[in-house]
Amino acid sequence: MKLTLTSPRSRREQLAAIPAPDGCNAPVLRLTGSGGSTLFAERDPLSAIYHAILPSMEVGEVSTWVAAAAKNTAPRCGIEHVCREDRVEVSLGESPFMTFHHGAGYPKPFINPILTPGGVNMLREPLPAYSEGEHPWQRGLTLMQGAINGVDCWGEFDRPGFGRTVQDEMSIHQGPLSLTIATGNTWYEGERPLMSDRRWYRLFDTGRDAVVLDVLFTLLADRGPVTIGSTKEGGFLSIRVNPSMNASGDGRMRNVYGADDETGCWSRRAHWMDYCGPVGDETAGFAVFDHSDNLRYPTAWHVRGYGLFAANCWMVWDDHHCAADSETTFRWRVVIHTGDSHEAAVADRYLDYVDGPRTAWED
Repeated sequence: MKLTLTSPRSRREQLAAIPAPDGCNAPVLRLTGSGGSTLFAERDPLSAIYHAILPSMEVGEVSTWVAAAAKNTAPRCGIEHVCREDRVEVSLGESPFMTFHHGAGYPKPFINPILTPGGVNMLREPLPAYSEGEHPWQRGLTLMQGAINGVDCWGEFDRPGFGRTVQDEMSIHQGPLSLTIATGNTWYEGERPLMSDRRWYRLFDTGRDAVVLDVLFTLLADRGPVTIGSTKEGGFLSIRVNPSMNASGDGRMRNVYGADDETGCWSRRAHWMDYCGPVGDETAGFAVFDHSDNLRYPTAWHVRGYGLFAANCWMVWDDHHCAADSETTFRWRVVIHTGDSHEAAVADRYLDYVDGPRTAWED
C-alpha cells in the first residue's frame, strides 16, 4: 500500500492521526519513505486510525510512504513500567514519570505523581481515603462524576449516597510508539453496582517537553439505564494540580479563546484548556483537548483558581440519559508540557489532534 501525506500547515515533529485504509486491521504498520527512512504507526484501540510520529513538514509539503503490516520486527518504545501489587510505576526517557494507583486503599483508581523533567510532582500529593482534608477526592488525574443515577461518585464519604469505583481487570500493552494501561471497572454505591466502564491510558513515547497521554473512556450501561446528572461536580476527566501552579497564585489558566481567569473559563465551553505554573525551578502545565466525537463537544470546564481542572459536559446542560446496554465513549488528549501554553505551542498541538495531515491510500 502507498500512503501520501500532505501537510495543511507548517509543523515541527508531530504525533499525527492517519485514517486506516479499508480492510486494514494490522496492529502496527511499518512506513518506509522514498529515501529509506522508516516510521511505525500504531492502531488506535477504538477507532480505525493509526498514530505515527511524523517528521517536520512545511505547509503544502507532500511525503509518500510504502506501508506494510509490521509483525515481530517492530521495536518496543522506550517507556518502561513496573507492576506492583496496587500500582503501576511508569518511566519515560529513563527517569520516573507517573504512577497509576488501582488498589483497594482508595475509592477510585488515579494517577499521581506526574513528574516534570526535573522530577517534581505536577499534581497535589494524594490525600488519604475518606480524610478530612480539602477535597481529598481530587487525588491527581482521576475519572469521576457527581451524579450517576443520583449517587455522588465525585465526593468520597463512606456512607449511602456516595460511590466508589473498583478495578476488575487490567492489561498492559507496549508497542513501538506507546504504552497502554487498559482496565475494566465497576461503579458502586455500597455493594450495589451502578454501571461499568472500560478505560485506556495511552502514553506516547514523545519528548519530555510535551508528553502526550490519551485517555479513552467508555461508559457501559450494563446494570440498567444510567442517568448522568447536571452538576458542576463532574468530569469525567479531572486533574488537581500542584498548589504552586494554582491560578489564584502564580499559575495561570487559559482556554482556546484566550480567557485566563475563572470568570472567563469556569463553566465556559472551549475546545481546549491549559493550566500551567511554577513547579520547583521549572514552569510546566497540563493542556487538555476535547475530542470532536465527544458528547456535547466542545465541553465546558470546571476549572478553579485553587487548582481543580476538569472537562465537564454536564454542568451547563440538562441530565443525560443512557439506555440500558448502551455504550458512550469519550476521549481526551492530555499534553504534559514544559513552559507556558504559548511556549508549549498548545494551539498548534490541538490542531495536530483534530486536523492532521491530509491522507490518500493507494493499493
